[in-house]
Amino acid sequence: MSTLENASAVLKLFAKQNVMHAHPGISFSDVINQLGLPKSTTSRLLMTMESEGLLERDPDTRLYHIGRLLLSISSQYLSTPLVDMAASMMIKLSQITRCTGYISALDGQEIMVLRMFQGQQFLPVVTPVGTRSPAAETSVGRAILARQSDDEVREHFGSYKPRSANAPQNLAALLDKLATARQVGWTFARNETLQGVSSIATNISNKHRSETIGLCLSFPSPDEPPFYPSEYVEALISTTRLLAEKLNDDYWLKNNNL
Repeated sequence: MSTLENASAVLKLFAKQNVMHAHPGISFSDVINQLGLPKSTTSRLLMTMESEGLLERDPDTRLYHIGRLLLSISSQYLSTPLVDMAASMMIKLSQITRCTGYISALDGQEIMVLRMFQGQQFLPVVTPVGTRSPAAETSVGRAILARQSDDEVREHFGSYKPRSANAPQNLAALLDKLATARQVGWTFARNETLQGVSSIATNISNKHRSETIGLCLSFPSPDEPPFYPSEYVEALISTTRLLAEKLNDDYWLKNNNL
C-alpha cells in the first residue's frame, strides 16, 4: 500500500477500536498487529504522521492520539451550519427525484422555510424561503417534532386546533402521527396546508451546534394510494442517513428501525 493508504489505515484504527478522549490511545504494537506492517515501515509512518500533525504521542505512555491538525479540521467541519451542509445534498436529491426540496427549522409552533430547491414537477404552489406554516400541519414540522418527547409536545401544543381538515384533528392524533414517525423515520402530509401538494420529510441534527432541521420533498398529490412514491421515501432516507453518519446523529445511528 502507499504511504497515504497506510496513514488512512492507521487513522481508521481509532474508529475501529472506539478510541475516545478517555481512551489511553493506540500503541506502536497495535499498528503492527492490526495492519501487519514491518516495524521499520511502521516507525517511519508514525513519525511522519506525528510531524505532520496527524498524530500526537503522549510522552509518558508513548501512545498515539489524533493530532491537532485533524482535530482542527474536524472542529471546523462540525461547526459548519447544518443548513449549508444539507443544501448540496438536497440539491442533488431534488434533481434526482424531480421534486421540490425544502430545508426548514422549527420556531415555536411554526415551521419556517430556510432553503428551497425548485423541482421539475409542476406544483400549484411553491413555498418561498421565509414562509411560516403550522408545524403540526406539515410533514417537515412533524418530522422535527418527532424528536421531542410526548410531554414536550403536550406542553407546546396543549391548545392545538388545526386549520386544515386534512391535518391531525386533535392532540392525541398528532401524538399518534409522531409515534409513527419515530418508528419509521419519516413523515407524510397530503393536502394539508396546501391543496394539491403532498410531502415527505425527515429530521437531522448537529449536536455540536444544537441545530435541528427538517428535510422535505414536495410533489403533486397522487389521486390513488399509496399517495407517495416509495422511491422518494428511499431517496430521502438515504440522504438523511448520509448526513447522520457525518454528524454522528444518535437519533438515526442508534435506532436500528430507521
